[in-house]
Amino acid sequence: MAISPSTALLIPISDHNIAQLYNCLAADYQTVVLLASKHFWPQRSRFIAVINSIKPDINLIEANLPEDAENYQALSAFVQHELLQKTQGYQLELNSTGGTKVIPIVLLDLLPIKRVYYKGVNHNYLQSWQPGQPLSYQQIPLTSEISAEQALKLYIDKMDLAADKTDPYSMHEQAINIATEIWQQYLKNDSAMHWLVTAPETATWAASKLQEAIKLTIPKQHQQNTAWQNWFTTLAAFSQGQLSYQHPTLTLYSHKSKKHPANQFKRWLSGDWLEQLVQSWLSEKLPNNQLLFGVKPSTTGEQGANRELDFICFHNTAGYVIETKVTTAPDQTPNKMVQQLVSLAENFGKLKKVLLLSPLFFLEKDDINARQQFEEYCKSHHVTLCRDKAELLALFK
Repeated sequence: MAISPSTALLIPISDHNIAQLYNCLAADYQTVVLLASKHFWPQRSRFIAVINSIKPDINLIEANLPEDAENYQALSAFVQHELLQKTQGYQLELNSTGGTKVIPIVLLDLLPIKRVYYKGVNHNYLQSWQPGQPLSYQQIPLTSEISAEQALKLYIDKMDLAADKTDPYSMHEQAINIATEIWQQYLKNDSAMHWLVTAPETATWAASKLQEAIKLTIPKQHQQNTAWQNWFTTLAAFSQGQLSYQHPTLTLYSHKSKKHPANQFKRWLSGDWLEQLVQSWLSEKLPNNQLLFGVKPSTTGEQGANRELDFICFHNTAGYVIETKVTTAPDQTPNKMVQQLVSLAENFGKLKKVLLLSPLFFLEKDDINARQQFEEYCKSHHVTLCRDKAELLALFK
């Protein structure tokens, strides 16, 4: 879509500016006017940094909206005394997606706007029309390549991305198959994996920081169960020596070194399997450049900044922070889990919050009233609760 060099796009800056960035790139503007009240100056600075990294030669004009950006008269004075001077000589177009509702009204009243753009929350395209000419309406696909990392930089100043996991379990060719089987077994309280993860000896192993071996004996009523035997044979082979199986005895190994394979296997079996499984699900729906994992907001000491968030992704200009949990920690309440997600997500701007829980959580929390209260708690904190792959991927239609 060719744009004349004498055309400038007006953009009121808000908390969410991805659609506006798409607009700049889709139409290839050479001049953009960024309107922001003082409250949104940080968002404007981030927008400038991102668009300059993509289009270094773009001409950016900054104009400061009045503090009361909901007042028609204050906005009118701003247009007449400042904006007209800064945009003299340009043919003006407007992206009306962000800002207060009255801003585009004032701009359309007082300026000769040639074309308007708008991105609806549930639409995967920009709408465009000429004011007063309904037949000029058109839809513009969001085809420009904006990566998740670029989009996230519109929300935060600094971030640290985790390196790809290189432990022998995450790298194993059967990792996704094993993780899928763990998920399936957590659906049933009589499964081999459910027995293993809930055994007191396993809790001791999970907490151990010593070099030791912990033994478990399969309950007598399951010792002739071939499904159990097959599973523990498979899991022992996958563990590469960190879980041994000599029927009916299992031995789990621990080591004082965090980098030892025993502890790498422990981390994978405790929760990394779920992250890896969910990453494979998300990759079915999202391009690789729209998905980030192991993200820290910065190194400047914000609340929760030392913790990684499992996933951040962008779809249809909406951003999502996704946390996965197998179940609650031993001394943790379900509500505390939500509070931690909300606290951590605050470091990433106003993105949508998603909590995905494995079947083990719902198997353990079988009190219907308590579960309903937890679901209401999630809703009250604007956290979307996902129980399976279908519910997660439904977010990205």
